[in-house]
Amino acid sequence: MILSGLKTWLETGQLFTTPGSLQYPEVVAERFRAFLPGGLTATVRSVTRPHGLPLAGGNAPVLHLVMPPWAGLGIHRTFGHRMPPMALLVLAALARREGWAVRFVDLNGESLPAEAPDLVGISVWTMLAPQAYELADGYRRRGVPVVMGGVHPSMLPGEALRHADAVVTGEAESVFARVLADAAGGRMGGVYQGSWDQMSVVPRVEEWTDLLEAAPTFRYLPRNTLQTTRGCRFNCDFCSVIRINGRGSRHRDPDEVVEELRVLRRRGQKFGPFFHVSFLDDDLAADLDFTAALCEAIVRSGVKMSWAAQASIGLAGDPALVKLVARAGCSVLFTGFESISRETLVECNKKNRPHLYGEALQRLHDHKILVEGGFIFGFDHDEPGVFDETVDFVDRIGVDAAHFSILTPLPGTQTFARMAGDGRIVSYDWGEYDLYHAVFTPARMSREQLQNGLWRAYRNFYSGSRRWRRWRRHVGMRLHPVVGTTITLTNADYGRLFRPKPGTRPRYVADPADMEALLATSSAPASQAITTAVSLLGTRAGVTAPPAPVSPVV
Repeated sequence: MILSGLKTWLETGQLFTTPGSLQYPEVVAERFRAFLPGGLTATVRSVTRPHGLPLAGGNAPVLHLVMPPWAGLGIHRTFGHRMPPMALLVLAALARREGWAVRFVDLNGESLPAEAPDLVGISVWTMLAPQAYELADGYRRRGVPVVMGGVHPSMLPGEALRHADAVVTGEAESVFARVLADAAGGRMGGVYQGSWDQMSVVPRVEEWTDLLEAAPTFRYLPRNTLQTTRGCRFNCDFCSVIRINGRGSRHRDPDEVVEELRVLRRRGQKFGPFFHVSFLDDDLAADLDFTAALCEAIVRSGVKMSWAAQASIGLAGDPALVKLVARAGCSVLFTGFESISRETLVECNKKNRPHLYGEALQRLHDHKILVEGGFIFGFDHDEPGVFDETVDFVDRIGVDAAHFSILTPLPGTQTFARMAGDGRIVSYDWGEYDLYHAVFTPARMSREQLQNGLWRAYRNFYSGSRRWRRWRRHVGMRLHPVVGTTITLTNADYGRLFRPKPGTRPRYVADPADMEALLATSSAPASQAITTAVSLLGTRAGVTAPPAPVSPVV
């Protein structure tokens, strides 16, 4: 009861809540239904206070940057994982540089504003495509132009252009000023192809942090986020990161990162003296020399903080580096273990060594660093016993929280190319591409076995007895109280939320005419995926693309 009350207060700022508070609040639902005939049956947080700065006066054009509502499950629903949409904050800063008045709208916690903007920007993940397209269609029916960007439109620009006036593919920093100029001049349209530039062009935190200051205090947990790296040195078959951000790593200067941390320390979210930041890099350990340089800069600066990041398990192979990372304030790492089978890891082009997992976790635990592990089911080597075997192994080696998912052939990935080419994909409803639905025919089990196995893994790993033993271990580690409470509530949310639930969700079934182009895009080398997707549009979409993106600096 005490933990439940604390969790409610942290999420909403209120000590008590009413049943059904996770549904659309009526004021949001009514305004959304009026804007979008038919409405959306999405589940979102019931916070309705206004968000964003007052719109600028005068003749400044107005831009709405909108985050569509999530539907169904997702890691973002678990305590400690509700982060602000960084892409929209960066776009907001870029637009301000060009003299636009910006309104940042997150439909997972607020309603659509009443004013009609001059332009709307929507960032789209594949599982959000149904909501995003319906949202965009509603704006365009009112005569408001829409530009879309993100992973999904980058891989399927032709599909996105049926719901938007323009699409930005890849990274937006190099082209967004031109998008805004064209919108202001009434000539925006087609595809704007971004390039892989140095991280120095990315707006700094002081250019957008005020947008989060205007939000309810506990809408985002954590609210303090930074990105220090783009790109990845790995080439996992199921991942789209290197298709969007390139192979290799581009970094911010560590001393500049420290200055951004100082800004967040002054203006960001704090719990008394406790100050926590989440680094949003896809893999903070992709370049261990940079990891060391960043941590040395943090230690040298004297900024007292706790931080979390996604990082490959290779970081734990260097005892001296682990010690340095801990000194710099690291308290939690999310690591994509993916599988406990070496054969499966070879299949998906992942370099992990399962026999070293236990030693790596112990080394991190010795320095009070918690590990949340990501595990994927449904690879061709997986058999029906993989679910119980994985849960037993993961629990035995001491993973502090686990996120289980189903292999999903996301557009643009080698996994999509292979499965679509083999005729194994059985659903092209993008609403089901949320990592928790079996949208393909597995090699060594049925779809039903795969789907039910996922839920069994969650049920067994988060059983009462296992969570109790985990909690006792965490108490023995003498963690900071905020870190200890967070990992306890994270475990509670995984155990409570991740189970099959009846209900409808937004749907959008892809046009078969787009799948041939998507297959070619997904089959292309990672560095050419976006260029391939754009080139296949030809002249029918009025493509306005710059030269192919430059290779990222490694």
